[in-house]
Amino acid sequence: MAHGSFPILFITATRIGDAVLSSGLIRRLLEEIPHARFTIVAGPAAAPLFADMPNLDRVIVFEKSKNGGHWLKLWRQVRRRKWGLVVDLRGSAISQFLKRERRAVFKRSPGAPVHKVVEAARLLKIEGEPPAPYL
Repeated sequence: MAHGSFPILFITATRIGDAVLSSGLIRRLLEEIPHARFTIVAGPAAAPLFADMPNLDRVIVFEKSKNGGHWLKLWRQVRRRKWGLVVDLRGSAISQFLKRERRAVFKRSPGAPVHKVVEAARLLKIEGEPPAPYL
């Protein structure tokens, strides 16, 4: 993590609506970690939404392929960096195979269904209502 930056890998939803809702989490992380640098992983429809966000290093367009090959392709793109935080709203195992200080991976909680953004806010220990979208 050169020059005091704090690299965050943020794997968001492929659908536009869920990606927009997750943008509030990014804003909250930026407020709490002003020196954070973001790499956003999003589906083809949602990726352009993040192009102008502050502290952006890169947007990776995540296109699904048969037999889960898309996860291997993503891992190859992000494996060399040591991440300060990996936020995975898709609930994949990729963060287990990356160098990182901390991770927050979406997992369905038992009981009544809860939106992914609410779950992610809980994982990131954000109190109260999840942050409002900013895109």
